[in-house]
Amino acid sequence: MKKKNRLWAIHSWTGLYAGIAIAFLSLTGAAALFRSEFDTLLNPGLRIVKPGETKMTMSSVVEKVKAQHPDKHLFEVELPVHSTGTWNIRLLAKEQERLFPVFWEVFVNPYTGEMLGQRNYYKTFSYYLRNLHVRFYEGFYGRQIVGLAGLALLVSTITGLLIYGRFMKKQAFGTIRKKNLRISQADYHKLIGSAALIFNLMIAITGAWLGLQPYLQKWMDIDRPNTFQRSPQPFSKADDLACPVDFDRAYEAARLHFPTLMPTLIRPSNNGDGTITILGDVPRQVYERNSNKIVLDKKNYKPLFIYNISEAHAGAKLFFVQESLHFGDFGGLGLKILYCLLGLTSGFLSITGFIVYLERARKKRQEKPRFIELRPLLWQYTAGILAFCIVVGVLSIHWGVGIPTLVVVVAFYGFIIATLFKKLFVLIKGRISRPHHQIT
Repeated sequence: MKKKNRLWAIHSWTGLYAGIAIAFLSLTGAAALFRSEFDTLLNPGLRIVKPGETKMTMSSVVEKVKAQHPDKHLFEVELPVHSTGTWNIRLLAKEQERLFPVFWEVFVNPYTGEMLGQRNYYKTFSYYLRNLHVRFYEGFYGRQIVGLAGLALLVSTITGLLIYGRFMKKQAFGTIRKKNLRISQADYHKLIGSAALIFNLMIAITGAWLGLQPYLQKWMDIDRPNTFQRSPQPFSKADDLACPVDFDRAYEAARLHFPTLMPTLIRPSNNGDGTITILGDVPRQVYERNSNKIVLDKKNYKPLFIYNISEAHAGAKLFFVQESLHFGDFGGLGLKILYCLLGLTSGFLSITGFIVYLERARKKRQEKPRFIELRPLLWQYTAGILAFCIVVGVLSIHWGVGIPTLVVVVAFYGFIIATLFKKLFVLIKGRISRPHHQIT
């Protein structure tokens, strides 16, 4: 096979088999960019307060929340970025149910101490959006499947550049020929693919890394650069959980020893380390959120570990830049809107590529007994994706993460197994029905 034909084959088959996944991730990723904004819009009473002159002591509020939830233990306290924000005190159930896990959030007015509301984070629209995009809402290998889709987008983008680069030299940029549907869609495909080439390469690389990260870290023997674990551990797990924490003192110690850090999470240990981890961001950094940290001793609040990504080696900076580049959450709402528009291009490329393929194979498709015209076929796929999102969304908001994950797993793997058996049956049936001399 000639090099040109080989590239066409790789580009076509990658787009054909991974195109639906890429289009799905494009749409869900565009929505997931604004999940914090959606959460504030849907729940303003939990997220927005009128600033006051003084704040309550954080420790007294945390202790009050813990007393109201004896069946849970404290996980972390999320601090607001703006003066109008609320404290979000997060707790985990001491005994988690597999189908109905709990990640409890209690929202408190930091100026008055008033409890504004509480909820299971796993039942929120925000979590639904993230889980849908990051894991396909598939609980076992969903993240890795998304990573493989990132690899497919990378292969498709590179082969598309090699194929269409020569065509773009012959055709003025922006020209759309109206000869027929296949030609016009092919021109749109080339135009948008060329315009968003760099962005889609970045999204493909970072998406593949984030999806396959657990395996890549294991294969490449890479530890998370900001990891800290105390050895030997000074507490048992029970004593660590019972050890009192002065959150206000911990916050002040973090500001003292790491003055450029803007704390966003305070997380006491519960594994015996006897530590308080304060995570946050440093201004003018383009790295994964909440990856800078300072770790304090629970007994005396002295620093045990300080990690500023700006002072880390190049490999660590590369590690932490992946997620921020993928989600564009480092430049405010304007950058998110730009990411949304550019992110939709990969979905557009999947759809136009699908149309071009179907139109090119129209004659062969018409010979089949189950031939469906282009427009109804596209509507079927669109309706199927929307139905999937709606059903999973309703189940998620009503039941949490367990039930919809189980439904998706059964449906997803059931579909794959049924498809494989169908293909195998057709193959065996075809071989049996052929005359002996044709087989030999």
